[in-house]
Amino acid sequence: MEKPYRKNVGMVVFNARGEVLVGERTNFRGSWQFPQGGIDDGEEADSAAARELYEEVGVSNAKIVYEYPDWIRYDFPDTLPLNKHLRKFKGQTQKWFLLFWNGSAEDCQLDIHEREFEQVRFIPLRDCLSTVVSFKRDVYGRLVEAFEPIIRSYLDSERR
Repeated sequence: MEKPYRKNVGMVVFNARGEVLVGERTNFRGSWQFPQGGIDDGEEADSAAARELYEEVGVSNAKIVYEYPDWIRYDFPDTLPLNKHLRKFKGQTQKWFLLFWNGSAEDCQLDIHEREFEQVRFIPLRDCLSTVVSFKRDVYGRLVEAFEPIIRSYLDSERR
């Protein structure tokens, strides 16, 4: 029997400069990614996004600007050391959200739940393609293409 995909949410948080929040993974030093996390049974994706964003970076007042219309899948590489919980999955299928939050990286609290990030910072959106682990790069490429014009449009409308 083939393994299932774990349902997951991902959050791309951008600020008034159009930069996005990324965290350096505690288990992949040197790799920076967007906050993401599992969807609990019976939980709606947008609720999971709000919960995970708070648990991972302590942000509770971000505004959802856009929800990517499709689920995006990626497979775990065979070489990835997975914890016991994740070994039963082939990979993850993710619902992605774009959120506006004009706080600073220093405002983030990284140890509210289980600490997943060593540190966080804001970077230009396209830079995430070179900071993320290779097996997530295709997912991030789709997000950059979809979210870049929405971020630009949102910030333009806020300036008017």
